[in-house]
Amino acid sequence: MDQRQQVQQLCEDHAEALQQLACDVANRPQWDLNLPVAVIDARTERRSFHVTGVGSVGNVVRVSTTIDHPLMRQLFKLVESSSDDAAVDTMRKDPDIGEEFATVFEMYRDERRGGAPLWSATDAASFVVKSKEAYDDRELAIVALLPGDPHAVVTFGVPLSYYGAEST
Repeated sequence: MDQRQQVQQLCEDHAEALQQLACDVANRPQWDLNLPVAVIDARTERRSFHVTGVGSVGNVVRVSTTIDHPLMRQLFKLVESSSDDAAVDTMRKDPDIGEEFATVFEMYRDERRGGAPLWSATDAASFVVKSKEAYDDRELAIVALLPGDPHAVVTFGVPLSYYGAEST
């Protein structure tokens, strides 16, 4: 099943909750950081559905403060062409960036010990903007966490009218 099919299935599986949420969003007089959004966590067989304010989505979807760092991005690019260990070793031994990389990488490892971060701070901020655009377009903003290694984070909007929600 591809990502689009997975998302469609999740929307069908949670149609009742999404319909209620769509009605709540339709009755909101304006967008703000308290606008309710849906988070569907389908990374395991035991799926969960959450409603949270868009400004609090980071409390439901773990945010990494390190994966946006330029040195971590450089590491991830290097990993594409070599092993994880070789890439880390190369970065640590670089005389220009090695010390800074070691510090950032340790912070990244600390984050991972607390559970895998699901998206970056930039991704979370982008979703806030996307939720405003969705609201303006009369859509329900949704985050879906899909299974895989690594898992996928998909953000999308569904028209409120799809759920029969009309603004008052």
